[in-house]
Amino acid sequence: MCAEIAVIGAGIAGLAAAHFLSRAGHHVVVFEKNSFAGGRMSSEVVDGFVVEKAAYTYPEFHRNLTKFLGDLGTGNALVETPGTSSTFARGREYQIKIGSPKDFFTYKLLSLRNKKDMVKLFLYAQSLGAALNLADPTAKTLELEQESSADYLLTHYDEDILELIAYPIFCEIFLGTPEGNSKLAFLSTIKNLTRFKIFSFERGMGMLPERLAATLDVRLSTPVLDVRRAAGRNAYAISVGGDRSGTNLYDAVILAIPAPIVPLLCPDLSAEIKTRLNAIVYAPSIVAVFALSRVREGTSMISNLVRKDFKTVGTLVFDRHKGMSHVPDGKEMITAILCEDASRALFDAPDDAVERAALAEISGLYPGLSEQVLFSRVYRWEHGAVQLPPGAVSRSHSLRKALEEQYDDLIIAGDGLYKSSLEVSFNSGVKAAERLIRKFGRLQ
Repeated sequence: MCAEIAVIGAGIAGLAAAHFLSRAGHHVVVFEKNSFAGGRMSSEVVDGFVVEKAAYTYPEFHRNLTKFLGDLGTGNALVETPGTSSTFARGREYQIKIGSPKDFFTYKLLSLRNKKDMVKLFLYAQSLGAALNLADPTAKTLELEQESSADYLLTHYDEDILELIAYPIFCEIFLGTPEGNSKLAFLSTIKNLTRFKIFSFERGMGMLPERLAATLDVRLSTPVLDVRRAAGRNAYAISVGGDRSGTNLYDAVILAIPAPIVPLLCPDLSAEIKTRLNAIVYAPSIVAVFALSRVREGTSMISNLVRKDFKTVGTLVFDRHKGMSHVPDGKEMITAILCEDASRALFDAPDDAVERAALAEISGLYPGLSEQVLFSRVYRWEHGAVQLPPGAVSRSHSLRKALEEQYDDLIIAGDGLYKSSLEVSFNSGVKAAERLIRKFGRLQ
């Protein structure tokens, strides 16, 4: 049968699910409350500048998503970046090429003892093998998540490992802190950070979701208000707002949205499932972008700001390094990702307050920069990234099993169940589609 399927959320998970279901011959409608597709994988062009709204780089170990790009014929849209990185600490800038062992051993930010400890940590992470697979945890996986990264590192290593290595990693990749994430989260991350390449999309991160959305029935500015089992029917009644408000029936639903939003839309879920979904922790995120009138020479593509010296900005990106198409010739653009504490404190503040706070710290590093601003943008993400405090992977694994056992036509996709990344989101969307294709069949 040709199933009528609703996908809620036009991020990469929802779009991937819709793409594969449509290819299998089913009728799919994607509902998105925002006026754009892509979610955190979105971008816009402003006066010739390609502005990333959230995700800003693409690591080479996103293997499934990279293969998908090739299958679409868009693999050439990926552009390798220089992969240069800096850490600002103790009043100095320390530069390194990401994934370069040679640079690591001459890296002046870390002492010889720190470097030996990092080698030991990396070898330990490598030795754990499948135990670091968050999607399919073993008994060893669950053992590794019994303490926070901060507690683990302060117990066994120098404080510099916590402040100069772990904090920047969590601030940049998890949008959080070592205190709010487990030892498992740290080890599963550092095993990939020794030798890899970083890419960008030639026309911005939004290129892929925009390409997918153009081939699908995506209804933007259409918030879903309610998802209920239709009385006496083996179907779901979905009510939506916006210009196309109304209620329609669907054979199955994919919820490609942050986990805590699901209980708000689905009142028929069991109380236990609602409680477990609400227990998934997210860090909010604020991204502030500044277009500048002239180039800043000698900069790294990505810079980490340590929390002992900086209270607002956690990560800086000089977008010019992503490729010539991102920034007009002779111009510059900086993307500032605020740290978790600042994102929480400023989340409801006016845009100009966010911009002033970010520029105050950035201008301290690059004097005169605030006078060069051509325009600015502020983007806020209430559910910026999933956090993995002790016990989170165990809880999410049991939740996934419970959801699969109780529902075969109401599926949660996206990164909400164990980790925020483009690859995880894409994979979850594909798996959601595969489950429904097994249920309803492949028609073409």
